[in-house]
Amino acid sequence: MKIFSKRFWVLIPVVLVLFSCEEAEKPCGCTNLDVAFLFNVVNQENVDLLDPSEPKHLEASDLSVSFLLDGEKVEVYDSKINHLKSFPRIVEPEPLAGVDKYILNVILNSSEDEAIPTTYLEWKDGSIDELQAEFSYSGNSVIVKKLWLNGDLIWDMQRDGEKPIYPLVKHF
Repeated sequence: MKIFSKRFWVLIPVVLVLFSCEEAEKPCGCTNLDVAFLFNVVNQENVDLLDPSEPKHLEASDLSVSFLLDGEKVEVYDSKINHLKSFPRIVEPEPLAGVDKYILNVILNSSEDEAIPTTYLEWKDGSIDELQAEFSYSGNSVIVKKLWLNGDLIWDMQRDGEKPIYPLVKHF
């Protein structure tokens, strides 16, 4: 007496193969944009120029940010991009996070169309600081790898690790 026919034994592996296949994993849809850099703006005496308790402190409006795009300086403002409307931004100290000074948060030009994305910080006294950056672009991720300030390499991810709060000395 045959309980299972040959067809049954052939059909079992086919069914197992069909039901064992999973759909390919979908990408997470996540985006990682790490294109900002933090500065502590001080004078020659190391006085925090972003601290509102200082008589000659700076306001965010004392600084404008522009990008070099297609050989032209373009002021950073796009009413459709909320995060750029509020930059540069001054961030208050967060002692619980180990930050005891005011910080200038600057969004860097991260355009893939530029050989060397360049950002300009134009100060109220007319001085200009040039920031040039190298980025890693992969999938939905843009990460700053190196940063030059006025031609000097001030940070390299491979060499220096975590991004610092860089002291920017201004002579106002």
